[in-house]
Amino acid sequence: MELRQAKRGTCLALAYKRLEERAIKDNTYRSYLQTLRVLEIEDLPVKEATVRELSRRLSGIITASTRRKHAVNLQACLGIKVPTPAPKQKVYDLPTVQEVREAFADSKYRPHVYGMTFAGMRIGESLVKQTLKGNVINIDRQRTPQNHITPAKTTGPVFVPEWFAEEYATYELGAINHATVYRGVKRRAKKELGIELNPHALRHLFATNLVKLGAPPEVLRRQMRHHDVAVSLRYYVQTQEADIESVMARFA
Repeated sequence: MELRQAKRGTCLALAYKRLEERAIKDNTYRSYLQTLRVLEIEDLPVKEATVRELSRRLSGIITASTRRKHAVNLQACLGIKVPTPAPKQKVYDLPTVQEVREAFADSKYRPHVYGMTFAGMRIGESLVKQTLKGNVINIDRQRTPQNHITPAKTTGPVFVPEWFAEEYATYELGAINHATVYRGVKRRAKKELGIELNPHALRHLFATNLVKLGAPPEVLRRQMRHHDVAVSLRYYVQTQEADIESVMARFA
């Protein structure tokens, strides 16, 4: 990557130095530097980049999730830890697994939707044929929105139902892009299920269904390919009052 000229002692110069010593993807590198541009601190002297000053600039970012992203990027770029908004769980109007299976049974997006629903794939991971052995899919690649094949965000083996393993072996995935699948899933779900449903919600459905089937926390963590089961439970598993009532009805 070609580096721009940066004034000595500035935040941009420090960011270049820190980031060049790390093995990170190009798009991640660009995202980090974009944070400096958005906050207008590229030419800010490092000695003036105090927690107070950076927090003041972050407060101008309206959306909490975007503010969190920039706060995390600042720590990577400058090594300065600023207060970071806690991520919030996104709550979706989830259909049942069976409803999804039926709604997309004859859809051209079936391979992608089933990959997300029955293997917990992210949309980019569903666009690439992963390695299959028996009823285990080893997820290690993804197709980016820019149509590049890169390592997956998290990797690891995922056990899938035997019927889906047999079906997955027959899939021939072309170079279909993110936007096409995203729009296709939303249109089909609205038409067949009458709800707003996006691809990421299907990963939530996968996690939620694992818990409903009685998966222990460690099984959930491994199937979701998370380092910490707290991430799986806090941000992906959705619990409704009906679920609590169902459990308590069986309480002896």
